Amino acid sequence: MGESINILRKTIIPATLNSYSVVFFFNNKLLAIVLLSVTFFNFYAGLSGLVAVLTTVIVANSMGFDKIRLKQGIYSFNALLTGIGMGTFFEPGLVFFILLLLAVLFSLIISVILSGWLGKYGLPFLSIPFVISFWLILLPSGQFANLGLTQRNVFWMNEMYAVGGKPLLYFFQTIDNLPLSRMVIVYLRSLRSIFFQDHLITGIFIASALLISSRITCLLTITGFITAYLFAHLIGSDMASFSFYNIGANYILVAIAIGGFFTIPSRYSFLWVVLLVPLTSLIILFMTKLSTFIQLPFFSLPFSIVVISFIYFLILRVKPGKLILTQFQHYSPEINLYSYKGSIDRITGNQYFPLHLPFWGDWTVSQGYDGKYTHKGEWGSAIDFVLVDEMNKTYDVSSNSCEDFYCYNKPVVAPADGIIVEIADHIDDNEPGKVNSTHNWGNTIIIKHLNSLYTQMSHLRAGTFKVKKGDFVRLGEIVAYCGNSGRSPEPHLHFQAQVTPIPGAKTLDYPFSYYLQQAGNEIKLKSFCTPGEGDHISNVLTNPLLKEAFDFQPGMILKFIYGNDSEPEKVISWEVFTDQYNNKYLYCSETQSTAFFVNDGTMFYFTSFYGEQKSLLYFFYLTAYKVLLGYYENIEISDFFPLHIIRKNRLSLWIHDIIAPFYQYIKAQYSIRPAWSDSPVNPGQIRLSSKIHISYFGSRREEGSGTILLSDNQIREFSFESFNKKIWAQRTDI
Repeated sequence: MGESINILRKTIIPATLNSYSVVFFFNNKLLAIVLLSVTFFNFYAGLSGLVAVLTTVIVANSMGFDKIRLKQGIYSFNALLTGIGMGTFFEPGLVFFILLLLAVLFSLIISVILSGWLGKYGLPFLSIPFVISFWLILLPSGQFANLGLTQRNVFWMNEMYAVGGKPLLYFFQTIDNLPLSRMVIVYLRSLRSIFFQDHLITGIFIASALLISSRITCLLTITGFITAYLFAHLIGSDMASFSFYNIGANYILVAIAIGGFFTIPSRYSFLWVVLLVPLTSLIILFMTKLSTFIQLPFFSLPFSIVVISFIYFLILRVKPGKLILTQFQHYSPEINLYSYKGSIDRITGNQYFPLHLPFWGDWTVSQGYDGKYTHKGEWGSAIDFVLVDEMNKTYDVSSNSCEDFYCYNKPVVAPADGIIVEIADHIDDNEPGKVNSTHNWGNTIIIKHLNSLYTQMSHLRAGTFKVKKGDFVRLGEIVAYCGNSGRSPEPHLHFQAQVTPIPGAKTLDYPFSYYLQQAGNEIKLKSFCTPGEGDHISNVLTNPLLKEAFDFQPGMILKFIYGNDSEPEKVISWEVFTDQYNNKYLYCSETQSTAFFVNDGTMFYFTSFYGEQKSLLYFFYLTAYKVLLGYYENIEISDFFPLHIIRKNRLSLWIHDIIAPFYQYIKAQYSIRPAWSDSPVNPGQIRLSSKIHISYFGSRREEGSGTILLSDNQIREFSFESFNKKIWAQRTDI
């Protein structure tokens, strides 16, 4: 009994509710409840829709399909539309419910199949299963003698009178006769038509729920509708078709999908909405003519065709442009936008396998990308490294022999883990000033890191290789020593990334994950970028204390005693887990709070937080949002919080939401730096100090600050203070 209740609470109910809200690309309880309620304005349509969803969810859960996608409503929203559609067109009865059961099962089968097929290409299946499964019933329905078409839509006043008498009938008639402009009425009809509803109040409820759930989505629905409305007037098409079943919904759903769900909301996503809605209109006009021959309504098929085609069109780009595809779906355009804007470096990092500089110490870029000597055309994305002195000279005393050059015979190391796939080790070094154009690359090593990701290091010294072909090497392991072989007038290290293991293959524009850049007396941390000519750079050296303290492994339990100025001390614990995608997170069972994090060996950072924003885990998320695992007294790490995590003033954020796709005038910035250590060289204790600033149009004010004390390779204690709260915590499990 307990297990059944647990399944009902954790799977069946969330999946059922999300089946409604995901129609508008949300997982939102308020929106779901509103949508579920309005479907019952046509009682039998609402009932058949609910039966369809519950049937689909229960069957999919019992058969072991992906519970995450199930709870998101992905497998069942097409069954919902099928159920509502059937309840709208046909009279209920035994035959009706038997056909409904068959139709929703067919919808589930198609959803799962299309999920697997289109999912391989990163494409959604949208409402295609609904259209196909509804056609399955609608086309042969004339042959079902025991299935009759309903007349309730014609005599809806009788239905209202039977349910609520004259008051309810009068209420619906009053709303339907409101003195609204034609454009507003058609807009509301388009919204209501998504769920096959006939009453204007349905559109009002849906519009209001969308506004509360998402200002960006509401703005997109208006943008898509107005674009379609104006285009229809421009070409002289009939506006009545906007509210015929869910034809008008095609425009609205295209706008939501392209403008704020599958892409990050921006001026470019809105521009593409304005372009794609008229295209959708042309497809609708084409299908309208086509449907006269096949005698089938096309419903939301144009929306599916346009959106799937456009997403695939974007996926095939060689380089991402101004229109950014959503990588981490939060089922809210605001959260998608704020998470992206607050984590651009993190998103960039997730796109790349981490490569590090292939040397120890401080080196200088003598020739960068598209250099003036040899880095041209297909070989333009390459870098040459040398060692220089205070006078920016590459050699000492003279330059008559290779030994005079600082970088000669210095270690060359693996930029990442990989397998040695190619070695050339038979070419003598050149005398300085001379080159060997016969063996252009000189002594070379190529390492395979991933399929289609190789690194090549060239002009190495013969006889100094420490590895052989087929060996596995670790990041930072010495592979050879710098030389002057091949087309190299003086000793230097040539480095390039490429997609094939062939020496001298076409180069690949690929960033280094992290490195330090000397800029005058200042050292800057650079992340996921490429150094330029003349840059003095070095690898980040991790600190054992920092590295161990933030090395949270699955199964670890962190227990804290904590308190504040107004409440007694409490004890709480967090446990480290990984999800099915191998993402690590801290989980607090007492507050049901979750904080996902990444530790890439150089940086620890949180990626998202879900749960109680008064929990201790939330304050740790704020305090340790991003931590460099190397100890550098003068380096401050900065980042931006997703705005929805920080802002507490809902009204100001709502106003900002409307403008945010075009301009963000509110920003939440995080910074952290070392505040104290017991030793500058090999500290046994480190205190970090972090701050949060909120800026309005560039004017900053401090929102909060925190400290973290590390000792014995552990987080010993931390604290966070804001205007009205001060909280401290100490580890009790160490």
